[in-house]
Amino acid sequence: MTAVPRSAQLSDIRQQNYSTIMRELMRSGPTARTDLATAIGMSTGSVTRLTGALVRSGLVTEVTEPTQRGMGRPKVPVAIDGSRYGVIGVHFGLHRTMTCLIDLRGRLIAELPTTERTTNLRPLVRSVARSVHKMLDTHDLTVLGVGASTGGWVDSAAGKVHSQPVLGWQDAPLAAMLGDLVDRPIRVDSQVRALALAEHWFGAATGVDNFIHLFVGNVIGAGYVFNGSPYRGAHSAAGGLDHLPVAGRSSEPCTCGSRTCFAAVGGDLEVARRARAAGLISGDQEVYDVFALAVNGDARARRLLQDRAALVGTATATLIELLDPELVVIGGGIAAPVDHVAVLRESARAKLAVDRGGDVEARIRASAFGPHALGIAAAAIMLDAVYRSPETFVAALRANAV
Repeated sequence: MTAVPRSAQLSDIRQQNYSTIMRELMRSGPTARTDLATAIGMSTGSVTRLTGALVRSGLVTEVTEPTQRGMGRPKVPVAIDGSRYGVIGVHFGLHRTMTCLIDLRGRLIAELPTTERTTNLRPLVRSVARSVHKMLDTHDLTVLGVGASTGGWVDSAAGKVHSQPVLGWQDAPLAAMLGDLVDRPIRVDSQVRALALAEHWFGAATGVDNFIHLFVGNVIGAGYVFNGSPYRGAHSAAGGLDHLPVAGRSSEPCTCGSRTCFAAVGGDLEVARRARAAGLISGDQEVYDVFALAVNGDARARRLLQDRAALVGTATATLIELLDPELVVIGGGIAAPVDHVAVLRESARAKLAVDRGGDVEARIRASAFGPHALGIAAAAIMLDAVYRSPETFVAALRANAV
């Protein structure tokens, strides 16, 4: 058995300590070093040394105004520095890609949506790479890496999209292809796990360690966070709900042949089909046009979306019964741009036993990110990687190691 060099052991411990400090500052906001030490169970001297290196490296900053509590020297809080570094997120969806830049606090700096005419992998990756370069050229933040997300079965460890049925991708080496065109570290994951990460880091599930993010769009899936960590499953395929049987019947069969699969009955593609059949939109329009009608007060469009929300509420009750989460965060067209989460809650409440549902108002929430969710979530993939191993991505921190 090969012994791990002591220097490597110390480096791993240092990385863990940096990560612990940064995560706590993201969670709690500006915090004095003595209070930070208490919160994470570390000595004040160690916290002072480690935060000193983080400050010198531009990852953490001292807040200008110190706080005075009782006698003695004033306490100078430290906080995550959002002025120097950032990460980019890219989301691959049907008809649209979204590229966004966020800082290390998770704040949206810029976004660039692009309407696409193809679903083919290579031209889409080239288009996204152009958007990333444009973002790099027009903003001052040092970009530490790029997170990429899409629907379907995504293996984050392999950097591969095994299956994306809406785009027609199979065994797509997304991380390698994007990495060939963008000179930055690349991380990929499924959009539902990315959404769950973003909500956990700085969204509706901040401070909640057991929750589900349910996304309803062209694809339907759930991102699970259990005991504070994303759950991926044995083959990185956890969260697929497309074929979950639900009440109702789709106007067209699912790829598996059934007309009662969740995605076939409750997805955006079915909403658009029903809207066309009702004469609400034309043949070349999509679900975004249904959303626009609803925002402008069209009663039939609103009813169509409310009916979909009620169906999703029934499925949400099933997930709550199965997994007993503290919280379910709802994303996609149910939450924005037209918020029908209240309809979903009432539908879930009707299905849940009183002793299992709890406070449904508090237990089922809309996503914190509205129409910006998918791009921010893709960036959260890389943000999570940076927070887990800051020395890996910031050379200045390695130079300032303590």
